[in-house]
Amino acid sequence: MALGTAVFLFFFGMAFWLLLFLFGFVGLWTQWGSVSIMKANLAKRGIINIDEESFIMDNTSTEKTPVINETSVDKGKSLDENIDDVVILPREKTHHLSKIIKSKIYFGFGLSVQGKSHKKNPPIPCQDYHSLGTVNDKYHYAIVSDGAGSGENSHIGSKIACEGLSKLIKKYLEKVSEEEFQKLDNPKWYKVALRLFEKTREELIGYAQKNEMDLNSLKCTLILIVQTPRGIFTANVGDGRAGYLSKRKYSSVIVPFQTYVVGSTIFLTKENWNQFFMTSLHENIHPDAFFAISDGCDDFSFLLKGEVPAHEKGVYDKVYSEARYDHNQPFAGFYDALIGQIYELKEKKEEEAILPTVEKIIDLGIFKEKPIAGIQKEEDDKTMVIFLNNPKKLK
Repeated sequence: MALGTAVFLFFFGMAFWLLLFLFGFVGLWTQWGSVSIMKANLAKRGIINIDEESFIMDNTSTEKTPVINETSVDKGKSLDENIDDVVILPREKTHHLSKIIKSKIYFGFGLSVQGKSHKKNPPIPCQDYHSLGTVNDKYHYAIVSDGAGSGENSHIGSKIACEGLSKLIKKYLEKVSEEEFQKLDNPKWYKVALRLFEKTREELIGYAQKNEMDLNSLKCTLILIVQTPRGIFTANVGDGRAGYLSKRKYSSVIVPFQTYVVGSTIFLTKENWNQFFMTSLHENIHPDAFFAISDGCDDFSFLLKGEVPAHEKGVYDKVYSEARYDHNQPFAGFYDALIGQIYELKEKKEEEAILPTVEKIIDLGIFKEKPIAGIQKEEDDKTMVIFLNNPKKLK
């Protein structure tokens, strides 16, 4: 009897301690699971990035974006001390804004801003750049370049391309005679523009050689549009878009490289870039507004995907589920709102508020104090150059 009691107590004790161990393990596992679920929910809301385990400030903040990698956090330091270790780029490396320039017909400006994906630690400078100008009160040009994310020095390449082409097109427009310009058709313009782009590429090659760097580290796209008394002339290599407003209707003026292949483009630094070089001439167009953008502005300022128009069906109706039809048309809702806001500020004689207001829209995705989800979700750098007609009542 005593032996049976002893055996019972022995096995009861073993079972008790085993259950106690299991409850403790389950509790710990649950805690770990809760942490994982919490991280997943935070990542879903864009507060943390689980893959890189970094904490990122909300992109709507006007402050610089400090990022702390958990792997580099000194546990012996306070949060404030860790934030002090974060790399924060100066504004001149994350924002490039061009002041308003004016002529008798148009006023124009541009901005290039760093995308959310470049605000991680270590941050990357804005790889977009732009230039614009006006010549003799009758020629107006906009230039946009998008540096490749895979190019270590593409932010330098895009700047060299824009500034180099700006000098070249300005020099050409200052010297070309009225008679010669009137004779320009698309084949002749193609030759002129091709030479301008070749010289721009030579500047990139020279810079790479002088600084002993790989030319492909400077890779960038390039867009040029020129408004003239004859109409709009364009030239481009790679993606990005351009368009205009005339008689209350928006139209595009260039076709980006392979719009049907997501993430595919061609760069000015490539050996075969000239095989993909395109120009166009749009006669007798005297727009109320014209603009050029980098592909970071595509999704919210252009109509891209949608039902294939009946007049363009053919191959599309046979592979409709796989085809990526690209409308390539400016989105009137966006440009009407943007242009309306700019004219509203001019009417109020608040011209100094135009650039900050447009920056708030393009960079932060806030229009009249309301968030615009389509802009705020964009990860890429964003560039826009725009010229607007001077209404008589505003002159």
